Amino acid sequence: MTKNEFENKSLVYIILIGYIFNLFFGWIGILFEHGSGVQMLVYQIGNAFAISACVMAARYTGLRGQHVAGSAYILLGITHGISLAALSKVGINPDREATMAMPMIPALIFMFWCNIYPLWLRLSGVVPIIFFVLVYTNVHSGDTFLGWTLYFGYATLQINELLWGIYLFRDWRKNVSQKLNQ
Repeated sequence: MTKNEFENKSLVYIILIGYIFNLFFGWIGILFEHGSGVQMLVYQIGNAFAISACVMAARYTGLRGQHVAGSAYILLGITHGISLAALSKVGINPDREATMAMPMIPALIFMFWCNIYPLWLRLSGVVPIIFFVLVYTNVHSGDTFLGWTLYFGYATLQINELLWGIYLFRDWRKNVSQKLNQ
C-alpha cells in the first residue's frame, strides 16, 4: 500500500468514525437532563467528531473532483462549529444555535453537485433544511427553540451525514477494487 492509498483509506475511515460518533453522542445526549453539564459535554464531543468528519470529507470529495461538495463539507464543518460554540457548561444559547442554519442551508444545497451520492440522498438534504428553518423562525419570533423541530433537524442531519460517509466509503472501495482489477 502506497502512502497515498493509506491516506485515502484513512480519510474514509475517519469520516465514518466521526459521523458514527456524532450520531451516537448526539442521541445519547438526549438521555441526560436538559442543559446539564454532562449533556453539554456529550453534545460537545459529538460536534467535535462531526467537525473532524466534515473536514476529512471535504478533502476526500475534493480529491475525487467533487469540488462544490468539498466546499459544502467545509460549510458543514462551520455549521457544527457554530453548534459547538452554542454549548456551554450551563446550557445552550438558542440564538447561536439557530444561526447554524445560515451555513448549513447552502451546504446542503451544494451537495446536489456531488454525483458520488444517489439523487435520493442529495434530495434528503432538504429535510434538515426545513426543520432548521422552523427552528430559526421559532427562535427569532420569541418561541422556544427546543422541541421536535430541533430534535428532528439534528437527527435528519446526522443520518444524512452518516449515509454520505457510507457512500464515500463505498466510493473508495470501488476505486480500490478497480485499481486491483487493472
